[in-house]
Amino acid sequence: MEYIYIENYLKVQQSQKQSFLNFINKSDDFKVSNQKIIFCEESLLVGFLDKSNISKAYMGFKDFFKDLSEIKIDIITKIISKSNHTILTFVNNKKQLRIS
Repeated sequence: MEYIYIENYLKVQQSQKQSFLNFINKSDDFKVSNQKIIFCEESLLVGFLDKSNISKAYMGFKDFFKDLSEIKIDIITKIISKSNHTILTFVNNKKQLRIS
């Protein structure tokens, strides 16, 4: 399963969140399998079904939030879950984020 991370998603206005959910539900290029709010990071982790076009989803998400400078979008290359922690590894900058 592939994932996209949307940093600062919880700072988005409610009406924009509604529009975003409508946008992702209407796409034929990708299908969302799950979403997880990461409260400590105020972010959203979006998981996709296997045959989804993650590149088109990434570009679509970036385009959707282009006017909001605080929103950062990145593709997750790896998720490791160990006991009480989850570690996310990002594509673009190779950084890792540890979530408790």
